[in-house]
Amino acid sequence: GALIGRELRAQGFNMTLGGGVNLTREPRNGRTFEYAGEDPLLAGTMVGHLMKCEQAQHVIGDIKHYAINDQETGRNIVNVIISKRAMQESDLLAFHIGIDIANPGAVMCSYNRIHGDYACEHTYTLHDVLKKDWGFKGFVISDWGGTHSTEKASAAGLDQEQPMADYFGPKLSEAVKAGTVSVAEIDDHIKRLKAAEAR
Repeated sequence: GALIGRELRAQGFNMTLGGGVNLTREPRNGRTFEYAGEDPLLAGTMVGHLMKCEQAQHVIGDIKHYAINDQETGRNIVNVIISKRAMQESDLLAFHIGIDIANPGAVMCSYNRIHGDYACEHTYTLHDVLKKDWGFKGFVISDWGGTHSTEKASAAGLDQEQPMADYFGPKLSEAVKAGTVSVAEIDDHIKRLKAAEAR
């Protein structure tokens, strides 16, 4: 973690885009090499310490892909159906442990759907669990192209769209002017981004 952080700083970057704690359920998942295994306790602990060491080098830590992103094939269409209890005892547990250890500046939401809603606009995981129950103070960044709406994503807890500004550019400005996205939501997005930058 310290080595990765130093190399990122030396190359002029101020943020890392790892590590991953998605659980190894599908051994043919095309991104299993990025993740820390099938045990949420081990995965959360290892990635938490990785990010803690990266952040000690003055780069923003980022834990991903939140949440339940366990296969690469069909990642934009797969719809995960899982109970809240099972979610809390498996996939979310790995994230909770990693976040508790490292207090990362960012969480990257994933491509998949959860009970029909895209992960980057899923109120239960982003707002209710991550920001409310766990008290996460950093910002939620979308996976590349993982944003699918303006009002719904903003209200659910997405703070930054990457890499484009299809939904969180002019459309977000228009939504604020129209009153469909509140100024309070914008203030919260900005506060979280600034908190991560101040590390």
